[in-house]
Amino acid sequence: MANQEKKIKVCVIGAGAAGLCAIRHLAANVKFETTVYEQTNEIGGTWVYKEQIGLDANGLPIHSSMYQNLRTNLPAKIMNFPDYITMEAREPSCVSHQEILNYLRDYAQHFDISRHIHFNTRVEHVRLELSEYYNKEKWSVQVKKLNTNETELRYFDAIMVCNGHYFDPYIPIIPGIDNFPGLILHSHAYRKPDEFFGKKVLVLGAASSGIDIGIDLSKYAACVYLSHNHDRLTSPLPSNMIQVAGIESIDKTTFRLRDGTTVDDINVLIFCTGYKYSFPFLNENCGIRIDNNYVTPLYKHLINIEHPSMCIVGIPTVVVPFPMFHMQVQYFLALLEGRVTLPTKSVMLEDSILKTPEKKHAHKLMDRQWDYNDSLAIVGGFDRLPLFYKLGFKVWSVQRSANLLRYKDSKFVFSEDGQSVELIIPE
Repeated sequence: MANQEKKIKVCVIGAGAAGLCAIRHLAANVKFETTVYEQTNEIGGTWVYKEQIGLDANGLPIHSSMYQNLRTNLPAKIMNFPDYITMEAREPSCVSHQEILNYLRDYAQHFDISRHIHFNTRVEHVRLELSEYYNKEKWSVQVKKLNTNETELRYFDAIMVCNGHYFDPYIPIIPGIDNFPGLILHSHAYRKPDEFFGKKVLVLGAASSGIDIGIDLSKYAACVYLSHNHDRLTSPLPSNMIQVAGIESIDKTTFRLRDGTTVDDINVLIFCTGYKYSFPFLNENCGIRIDNNYVTPLYKHLINIEHPSMCIVGIPTVVVPFPMFHMQVQYFLALLEGRVTLPTKSVMLEDSILKTPEKKHAHKLMDRQWDYNDSLAIVGGFDRLPLFYKLGFKVWSVQRSANLLRYKDSKFVFSEDGQSVELIIPE
C-alpha cells in the first residue's frame, strides 16, 4: 500500500492521438498512476469521422472535423509514432482518415492502454489546489459521467491536457454577411462534395483545409473561388477552381474582394479559416491564457510555466504531429520523475514570449520543429526522432506546393538505412 501512495497520479484529458500517446508512456512506467477521461465513447479524437454535424449522441458538439473524402496531407510513413511504425503506405503515400483511425486503434491495442480510459466522461472543471499539508501543487478535476449525469471530484498530482485543437471553429467577422442569402458553413461542418452540385462556392482560406476542400468540391460544384490573402498558388488547380483575393465585404450574393474586384451569384460560403485553442474546463487559477490563439505562458509550447505539473500536448502547428506528441510526452514525464530540471522562471518566460509578428502564428513551428524535438530529447535523455521524419517532411513540402492535385498519390521511397528519401509524383 505504501508503494501505491508514492505513485504520481496523472490525469489525461482526451483520448485522441495525443492522449493515447500520453497513456502509452505513462502506463509503461510503474511510477505513474494513470486516469484518462474521454467525452465520447471511443478513442481517436478528431480522426473519428461522423457524418452528422451539430450535436453528437452524447448531447455535446461533434468533435471531429473529418470529411468523407479526407486523406492525410502528410505521407502516412512519417505520421507513425516512432515506437510503432506499421503504416508503410508507399503508394499512394497519403491515406484516408479511416486508416489513421485504424492505426490509432491498433496502437492502443498493442500497448494495452484502453483499460485506463473512462469513456463518456466529460471534464467539467480543473482547478489548482494548494495544500499546505503536502507543500506541493494538487489538481482537482470534476468530471461528469454523460450516461448517468453523475459528477465526481478527484485529485491528481499532474494534468496532461490532450483535448486537441481542431474542434472550435474560428470565423472572422465580414461586413454584410448577415445579408447573404446562401449557405454559410465552416470546414468543421463540411462532409460531402456532392451536396454542392452545380453551386458557385467561395472557399475562404488557402491553407491545407481550404485547398483540399476546394479541390474536393471542384468535381461537383459549378465553380469554386479560392479566396485568400497569401501569395498566389503556383500549382495547377482544377479548371473550375479560381484563385481570388480575400473578402472585403458582402452584399447579398456579391462578394467585394480586397483587390477591388467582385465575384457575383455566390451560393455557398465555406470558412476554411482554422480553429481556436479552447480549454473551457480550466479554472482561471490554472494560469493559462489565450490571446488571439497565442497560448501563454508555456515553456517549449508545452509546460505551464506558472504550474509546471500541467502540460498541454500538441499546441505547435505546421508540424508532423504524432512524432512530436511522442517527444513532448516523454519530456513531461521526465520532468515529473525529476530527471529534467526546468530553467528559472525568467528564462522560461523569455522562451514563451511572442516571436512572430502576429499572435495567431505564435505556435507555428514548420522547419523549426526538428530542433524543437531534438531539444526535448537532449534535455529529457531519450532518443531523438529517426532522420527519415525530417527528410520525408522536407522532400514532401517541396512537392506538395508544386503539385497540389497529385501529390497525395505520390510514391514515397526510403532508402534501407533511412538516410535518404525519394518522392515520385505520378504523371
